[in-house]
Amino acid sequence: MKGRLFLSRLRGLSFVLLAFVVLALAVSLINPLHESTDEIRHYRYIRHLVVNHRLPVQGAEAVRSQSHHPPLYYLVSAIASAWVPSPHTAQYEQPINPFWGYRLWEVGVDNKLQYLHSPAEPFREGHLAALIPRWVNVLFGAATVWLTYRLGRRVWPDRPPLAWGAAALVGLTPQFIYLSAAINNDIAAATMSTAVLLLSVDLAQRGPNRRCLILLGLAYGLALLTKFHLLALGGVIALAMLLGVRTQERRWAKWFGGMELVAGLALLVAGWWFVRNWLLYGDPTGLNKVNELWAGRPANGNWWALWQGLPYLWTSLWGRFGYGQIPLPAAVYDGLLALCGLALAGYLLPRRGRLPGAALLILGAAIVGFVAVVCYYILIQPAGPMGRFLFPVLPAFAVVVVGGLERWLRRPAWAAGGVAVGMAAVAALAIFGCLMPAVSYPPRARELPAGPAVAQFGDVARVLAVGMSTASLHPGDPLFVTVVWEPLRQTATPYIVYVHLIDEAGVLVAQRDTWPGLGRAPTTAWRPGRPFVDVYRVDLPEAVYAPSSLTVRVGLYEPTMGRLSTGTDDGITVGTAALAAREGAWPNPLQANFGGEVTLVGYTLEPRSLAAGETFTLTLYWQTVRQPTLPYMVFSQVIDTEWRVWGSSDGAGPLWSTANVAQDVRHITLLPETPPGSYPVQVGLFYPGVGRLPLLAPDGHYLDERILLGPIRVRE
Repeated sequence: MKGRLFLSRLRGLSFVLLAFVVLALAVSLINPLHESTDEIRHYRYIRHLVVNHRLPVQGAEAVRSQSHHPPLYYLVSAIASAWVPSPHTAQYEQPINPFWGYRLWEVGVDNKLQYLHSPAEPFREGHLAALIPRWVNVLFGAATVWLTYRLGRRVWPDRPPLAWGAAALVGLTPQFIYLSAAINNDIAAATMSTAVLLLSVDLAQRGPNRRCLILLGLAYGLALLTKFHLLALGGVIALAMLLGVRTQERRWAKWFGGMELVAGLALLVAGWWFVRNWLLYGDPTGLNKVNELWAGRPANGNWWALWQGLPYLWTSLWGRFGYGQIPLPAAVYDGLLALCGLALAGYLLPRRGRLPGAALLILGAAIVGFVAVVCYYILIQPAGPMGRFLFPVLPAFAVVVVGGLERWLRRPAWAAGGVAVGMAAVAALAIFGCLMPAVSYPPRARELPAGPAVAQFGDVARVLAVGMSTASLHPGDPLFVTVVWEPLRQTATPYIVYVHLIDEAGVLVAQRDTWPGLGRAPTTAWRPGRPFVDVYRVDLPEAVYAPSSLTVRVGLYEPTMGRLSTGTDDGITVGTAALAAREGAWPNPLQANFGGEVTLVGYTLEPRSLAAGETFTLTLYWQTVRQPTLPYMVFSQVIDTEWRVWGSSDGAGPLWSTANVAQDVRHITLLPETPPGSYPVQVGLFYPGVGRLPLLAPDGHYLDERILLGPIRVRE
């Protein structure tokens, strides 16, 4: 009977470990190098150690953005990868995708890659030197999963399935898998923290003994060499020591003696790091230098940052890949929130078996402590709300959650099995349904149109078909343009796809530029003869001039060489779309709310196509919501993408009155040297010495300090 029980436990843990390792290795190969958060910066740290054989100094070297981190993970990775030939140094750079992060918050495949990648990348010199640190992290991740199992066995000794259920919750969390397959020190921090928590629970339950205290001191020292915020584990150790001696004689003497031994060993292991920081920065933690380099802010008065950051903290704990631009469906986050809430509520049920009070107190204190540390970091740093900062207590949270679910189900195997199956489904959806499509080359087009190609751009590509989502639009609407590309060859530099919406006055009213494949198939990486489908989203501005007829054009260009010709034209006309004005009492009706005091309700621009040096008339219609606190002035300026002003009319506004809508006529003369092109007209309100009135959304949050109207076209 005992043998069968042992094999059952072993099968459960083996399944979890095998699933984790397979998924993490798969992600390490699926995810292109340096696409994970700060991965390229962590890699530079490792290369600095390999090439220069010394630790980097904050602010003194190119690797400074990560050089505040303790060195344990980087040293291990440097030793593991030093034997591989690589040309990369601490100054290594990867070419950037300039269109990265389009509609950052959406689930999808549109420009989720930050860097330019080549099909030859896996075979280039230095690639293996970057993969090995990823695989080092896979080992740290597997160790964390195993330690989570051991922690679960220690907390729930009479319910073994809960241990491998907790291991499954950690090992199948998509973000944990993803970062275990990337270069960072967060997974090693989770490993060391879990070891400290396991020893702390053992200490609290069994009382202090020399072996446990020695292991705890060494583990805490290694934790301090992994990531600085693991210093918070000192409070957990102190609590565990207090619980361990609570029933013993001379408990305070034993408490002080035990803490002295643990602290002494930890300082023996990690003290040199704090001494080095003191000598270099005048601060044993080095955090003052971090705040100086990373524009830290005081914690006071930043509660808005905490409120704003908590949702992102939660979602990035479970799965937001890349730099957060590859999220999971919202239902996944909501479902996990409901599951965790239900599990924690299980501890409020009437007594159903004795709870391991000391162990749960240790885990609860660790969870609360690290949440408090991360919340403080959110207050002082814009990059604070990262779920990976909570990885050191993810195993503790997993043990608590699985135990809480068991109190509802009253069957340990059901609780563990349900968690394992559910998290396996979430991991599969996240990796193969969200991550892989967003970072992989576009799939081959399944159905190709019959007949000849629409056009051919030189010897680079053929367009097999084009189309658009609608022939009728309103301001603010999106237009989806479909292009079926057939690559003919790779290019030396990446060409850019442009989609232009041009009105009947010849004004470019909206455009979209991107690499083909929505960033996943730059022409430098094209696979000749393999057609794929792109769908480009082009958003019309809310204040675009209407009514009008829009011509939709598509083409390819290279910034230094210009547009690629089809032989007869420099692009393809996809079709035309009718742009209808919104209903309203004023031309081009708007609801641009400035400070809750004045609203721009409409405007006209005449003429909309003119030459440099000529004048156009801008008529604004202002509605006073409440009597303005100041006699605001109006600025109206023709600007380019670099914020240069090519013509303006700034001055006194109309007579502000809530009685009627005021008509404000302005004549703007372009500078004689204005280059040809399309230019928006920015409009807003200001008062000298006070500043600009903010443009507010319908719910009252800040949007901008101006609204863009038009645009106008400057002819050659």
